[in-house]
Amino acid sequence: MKRKIWLLMAIIGMMACRPSETQLFPHQSPDPLPPDPAPQASDLTADQLLAKYAAARGGEQKLKGLTSLKMTGTWTSKGNSAPIIALVAPGRYLRRIAQGSEVIMANAVDGPMSWEINQKNSITKPTPMSAKDAARFRRLGDPQGALVDAKAKGHRVEVVGKLPWNGSPVYKLKVDFKDGETSYFYLDSRNFLLTRVVGSQYVPQLSKNIGIEVTYQDFRDVGGVKFPFSEKALAPEANFSQTVNWSKIETNQPLDSSAFKAPNS
Repeated sequence: MKRKIWLLMAIIGMMACRPSETQLFPHQSPDPLPPDPAPQASDLTADQLLAKYAAARGGEQKLKGLTSLKMTGTWTSKGNSAPIIALVAPGRYLRRIAQGSEVIMANAVDGPMSWEINQKNSITKPTPMSAKDAARFRRLGDPQGALVDAKAKGHRVEVVGKLPWNGSPVYKLKVDFKDGETSYFYLDSRNFLLTRVVGSQYVPQLSKNIGIEVTYQDFRDVGGVKFPFSEKALAPEANFSQTVNWSKIETNQPLDSSAFKAPNS
């Protein structure tokens, strides 16, 4: 059963962290993410919402000027924690979780190449990711984010509507990525910052699709652009939750290209 939790790691594309070793409940069938309330018609179009989102984060010019990110922090899940680092550049993405010199887990894409290490799945040497996992991580190889210049990047964005979430109204956007996957992005109606992303992924080990939610908090200014310094992921059907608190986010710094290469490759 523990193996199922570790296999879930390939799913959490938006988070760069390690799940706990807690078992799935053997005699329970955890409820999925609750459905959203019925949305009301939106008073803003998709283009208007994307413009307000860009302005809230620092402006389109600032966002389009992002060429790289280096993020360092701490992953936490059910009493366990570990250092984490994420590097992001166009077409490149790396997340690495390690205790001292021991690499617990790493996932990277570098153009057409991909590799992963996962000690808990007995993947002790760099191994190519599945096509679907690699596509998911390639979507993360965008320091600007999917909602910036979305049309030019091949993403289709439409407004689902306006609905309450956590006690305040949010705008729900449906984002169809050019690789065929779909996620839902929720913008706070008060400040137009991203507060939640919901997606789904088929898990062969569970023989079904499961819902995955990532919520964002603690926005801070970094070089004129707002970033969330706290990210929480939840997949209740797998009894899975985790938090990443970023201690430092650096923008537009040179990234060593060798960091994205598989070790000993």
